[in-house]
Amino acid sequence: MRRNLTLLFLLTLLFSCGKEQSANTYTIEGETDIPNGLVCVFGTDNRYEKVDSARCDDDGSFSLSLQVDTLTPMFLITPEGRIVPMYAEPQMTATLMKDSTLKSGWCIEGGATQALHDSISRILDATPFGNRMNEKIDSFITAHPLSDVCIEIIRRYLTETPEPVNKDIRSRTGKLGGILKDYEYIVSLNKKVESKNSNVLHRSFPDFKYRLNDSTEVALENYIRKYTLVTLWASWDKNSHGRMRELAAIKDSVKSESFAILNIALDYDSTQWKKFITGDSIVGDNVLDTKMFHSALVKQFNIKSLPFTMLVSPFQRIIDYDIDTEGLGERIDSLARRYDREQEKKRANEKKKKK
Repeated sequence: MRRNLTLLFLLTLLFSCGKEQSANTYTIEGETDIPNGLVCVFGTDNRYEKVDSARCDDDGSFSLSLQVDTLTPMFLITPEGRIVPMYAEPQMTATLMKDSTLKSGWCIEGGATQALHDSISRILDATPFGNRMNEKIDSFITAHPLSDVCIEIIRRYLTETPEPVNKDIRSRTGKLGGILKDYEYIVSLNKKVESKNSNVLHRSFPDFKYRLNDSTEVALENYIRKYTLVTLWASWDKNSHGRMRELAAIKDSVKSESFAILNIALDYDSTQWKKFITGDSIVGDNVLDTKMFHSALVKQFNIKSLPFTMLVSPFQRIIDYDIDTEGLGERIDSLARRYDREQEKKRANEKKKKK
């Protein structure tokens, strides 16, 4: 009898452990267009700091299980390079599906938070940037101040736009409730907007005239309708050498034609500069500013150290500055692809009007 009770206790314990482990499992599955392609997921903040992946089968299908303790915002990257916001919840199986009503081309079915995100995204994706979109964003955040979806809405529709406006960002982050205000992305965003360099963020990039290493003259107008990564660096600065290698990797990961790289070297010795930029790791347009730290750009942006990288929108607005390049290629690729789709839609509408 005692042996039976002991066996029953052990079976109960094993069952409980197994049940507890599965209770924290979130599974995302679906079918992509690329057989044997790689699906990656990663957390949007420090609540989930790992990167997980799954290899698709021959028919493009995949399944990936994650361990999460609570609702966890993530990004899923399809084999085609599309970034899909994902909200992982314990004890849930969700499905990645095609959805032409979303600009990413994909949706995820499973969970109330995911449904809320996809619902407001469909509305905002169909709304032009401007006052109407701001009103809809404002209404959503007011109605859902504690939802993690608000953070993604602020990121995608207020900060990563061709013409972001600081006061709009400040207004919306101020309406967030609970612990959302303390999340890493919101804290960092507020610091940038309110910092002494807020006169840099989201303002127009100043006009300039430089000569490329082949003596061709370039100015700001040469980079209209492109997301442009502007880096101030120097051939004499060892940290800049690493940044140049990072830029080469970023260029490889951005497939859109609406992207350019401009490297402004703060060098005095043109011979040394020209020798350095002939290397295989140097990409983009390369110009020389022999005024070095007396350069107008250095003074305007209060640059104290190199390298210093800024992201400029197709409308010459500074979207971000002093950027960490980790994950930057995927971010720019997503922005540029979205811009390409908007321009294509705009051209199609203009053709219809002419008819």
